[in-house]
Amino acid sequence: MIVRLIKFTISFFVWLSDYLSEIACTFLRIKKQARCVILYYHAVTEKQRTRFAHQMDELLRWAKPVAVDSINVLPASHHRAGITFDDGFVSVHENALPELRKRNIPATLFIPANCLGQRPLWLSDTDNSDSGEFILTADQLKTFKEDDLFAIGSHCGTHRNLMLLNDAEAKKEIFESKKILEDILEMEVKTLSFPHGAFNDRDIELAKQAGYKKVFSILP
Repeated sequence: MIVRLIKFTISFFVWLSDYLSEIACTFLRIKKQARCVILYYHAVTEKQRTRFAHQMDELLRWAKPVAVDSINVLPASHHRAGITFDDGFVSVHENALPELRKRNIPATLFIPANCLGQRPLWLSDTDNSDSGEFILTADQLKTFKEDDLFAIGSHCGTHRNLMLLNDAEAKKEIFESKKILEDILEMEVKTLSFPHGAFNDRDIELAKQAGYKKVFSILP
């Protein structure tokens, strides 16, 4: 509960800052900047499905959903939001994607490519609600081929923190995962989400060399 209160407090002050900035821009007749907020999820269990659906209804009220792999230059006329899911859990496939499809909301799933069909072994804490999840299999990933609404991105190979790895290990995580996913999907994988949100300049450069078009972290 304390962690949730801290997150709420931070979110409130970010929202308040954005709101006051918008009022100031209107008053001073300053051209507003385009905004795109990325909402990232992990698991969406059956019990959470109704709440997730309600969140998506609220999203449609306040913003225009966009596919994160197609974000380039955005006009400032609308608030925009992209939906992503880290870890590629089966519960997302079963509970979140049907709700998104009903509402025609695009999303990207970031997959740890060397962990297909397994439990998230990086979650050593059995009290973590996601520790009982399973990651999508290769056969399940194949259902995303030529899907116009949902895209697959890389979450590296084994979900290790890249900043704790040497250059060769980090390169393998970034490069190999892209090839594995592309071989399964038979199409280009354009996006990468850094495990644990951790990265440095080396990892950005490796992602460029590997051919990713966009990379994502958890920075505000």
